[in-house]
Amino acid sequence: MLADASSVDWSTFDPFDPSVRVDPYPHYARLREVAPCLRLERYGVWLVTSYGAVDRVLRDWRTFSSGQGAALEPAASPEEGGVILSTDPPEHTRIRRAVSKDFTPKMVSNLEPGVRSLAERTIDAALGEAQVDWVNALARPLPTVTMAKLMGYPEKHQEQYCLWASTIFNAMGCPAKEMDGPGFSEVAGQLYSFVTELATNHEYVANGWGDRLVQAGDRGELTASEVQSLLGGILVAAMDTTVNMLGNLAYSLTTHPDQWQLLRDSPDLADSAVNESLRFESPVQPGFFRVATEDVQVEGVTIPKGARVMVAFGSANRDRRQFKDADTFLIGRTPNDHLAFGRGTHFCLGAPVARLIGRVVLEELSARVGTLALAGEAVLKNNRMLRGFDVLPLRLAA
Repeated sequence: MLADASSVDWSTFDPFDPSVRVDPYPHYARLREVAPCLRLERYGVWLVTSYGAVDRVLRDWRTFSSGQGAALEPAASPEEGGVILSTDPPEHTRIRRAVSKDFTPKMVSNLEPGVRSLAERTIDAALGEAQVDWVNALARPLPTVTMAKLMGYPEKHQEQYCLWASTIFNAMGCPAKEMDGPGFSEVAGQLYSFVTELATNHEYVANGWGDRLVQAGDRGELTASEVQSLLGGILVAAMDTTVNMLGNLAYSLTTHPDQWQLLRDSPDLADSAVNESLRFESPVQPGFFRVATEDVQVEGVTIPKGARVMVAFGSANRDRRQFKDADTFLIGRTPNDHLAFGRGTHFCLGAPVARLIGRVVLEELSARVGTLALAGEAVLKNNRMLRGFDVLPLRLAA
């Protein structure tokens, strides 16, 4: 139980505290009522929790800049913070144009047969087991194989993708003194070595996304350092967000059996169910950061110029002023204008791939599985920037 809102000193609130991360939503609800724009004394940053304010911050890149990166600590350079996340227009426009021009609907649709085949095999294998860990059986390997194919990366080191992504996402929510440990430095070095080796040895599959980024660099559309940042950054951004989306989606369906039955009865709701899962359990939480370029009023509070501002995706997506029955998982929800993929200039480039993977998994799951239930204790991921599961034991029966 939370204490009465009026008796709480919310300035000491820590969204990264493990006890909060277990179930952040009651905390978010209180904050939206009493302090929707709040300075967090421990970190010296501002937390924005209402849908309207988060939407505004994400849209207004002139007032809320990404130029110092999307992490808790300012990035020393765009390359350090990831050039997609750590630039504003016109630089961001130039980079995104070079990245996205070859990222066509056809390129995404070409992934579907491979995604469907792996989903079919994994689900069929799980049907023969007493229980299966959904994370290790499907939620991790499916995005790994899909991203390797999309990027045109060789098979080596695929088992490391999730570790690299999780570690780097976690570091985005860490104060500087906590990022100096050997774990982060070692993982960042491994990822850097991986993309450097690929570029040096020309190990990309011809015409894959990675190869096309290198070609964009050769044409002068991207600098060498930008290409390097993108080769690793796209992989990191796509991996753990999709992994956690798949875990959260399965968990929400097992804990809402009426919605699972509705999906079985109406498999055409697969796209909508993916969208609702992204809203209900947003994979990136608490959220990314911006920096105020001027003194600005948000929810009646003045954020000073130069302050870092965190947008709470998970809170905005549970705001009852935007979503009716916001704390209820409803796979047929419409409209569903959630912010899990961001908004505006920095809207997630890989959203179509994540949605494709989620839709195909649900189509195959609902066609093959009658009973979907928890088979043990689900273990949440210990990550300061991601919400999802490390272990999710399920029982699947035809």
